[in-house]
Amino acid sequence: MKSYGIICFFLSLAMILFPLVSVEKATNVFKKEFAITEETETTEKSEDIETENSTVKVMNANSKNITEMSLKEYLIGVVAAEINPAYHEEAIKAQVIAAHTKLEYTKLHNTPENAHITDSPASHQGYLTDDEQKEKWGENYKTYYEKIKKCVEEVMNVIIVYESEPINAVFHAISNGQTENATDVWGGEYPYLVSVQSAGDKLSPAYTSESIVSSDDFKKKVTENGATLEENPEKWVKKITYTDTGMVKEIIIGGKSFKGTEIRTLFDLKSSTFAVKYDDGSFIFTVCGYGHGVGMSQYGANYMAQQGFSYEQILEHYYQNSKCVIRNA
Repeated sequence: MKSYGIICFFLSLAMILFPLVSVEKATNVFKKEFAITEETETTEKSEDIETENSTVKVMNANSKNITEMSLKEYLIGVVAAEINPAYHEEAIKAQVIAAHTKLEYTKLHNTPENAHITDSPASHQGYLTDDEQKEKWGENYKTYYEKIKKCVEEVMNVIIVYESEPINAVFHAISNGQTENATDVWGGEYPYLVSVQSAGDKLSPAYTSESIVSSDDFKKKVTENGATLEENPEKWVKKITYTDTGMVKEIIIGGKSFKGTEIRTLFDLKSSTFAVKYDDGSFIFTVCGYGHGVGMSQYGANYMAQQGFSYEQILEHYYQNSKCVIRNA
């Protein structure tokens, strides 16, 4: 078990230190792939959906009440809930388009009864009312509201498509330096949700986190989920395997195989990229990133925007094989 602990320690240390060396290199890769030239309009036009006059029916996930509102009002509320309003405007525009695209995708694939979408971040995407925005931002309300409103008005008629269909434009806060393949996280095939570099995430103050779980709590949770443990806690965790991106693919605990995503949920970890070691009566998780890691990294999008990339370049990087299209009002 000692050798396992040493491996985990150096793995977590490498996750923390190596990214700082590679950020500049990865940024240069970005710039080669997305050569920044004079501003050109490459977004294509689509003829099939109204935006300016369309309304959205939003179901409150708790009360099940449904509120009907304009698309503009809806997108402002979603962006207010989902991204840091202090981020660069190009990153916020990318979030607006991802939110609109997620709405259109949900209408086609996962619509709740009598509504278009819910305000649940877990099932669909969050939403803040005007009063909730005021409570959240306080004295910054007017500044942030006007900033988001401006971004919404500029790109509210743009969505992201793959083979002419709206994509499942999922997003997360911070990747581990690479986004995840959707297949590894959820299964299924999403040609546009494949792993890409996201070097800027490694500069986030929230890139790493630590979670300490007592051996009693650890034992309770894993045994309730099928693990059979011996007496010595140092021998409970047998083996961890990782995906190519660094996410935990499988962890063997007490003869029971768990997915990394299952352990993340079980112990409320910020992501499925983690190392774990036992020390003095507790299990210590060292975690990299925040969120499921699939699709657009919001921190990575902000980093790219700061380097001069447009919202379109950001979106077409994080959602590979897709393109932005304008839907007529």
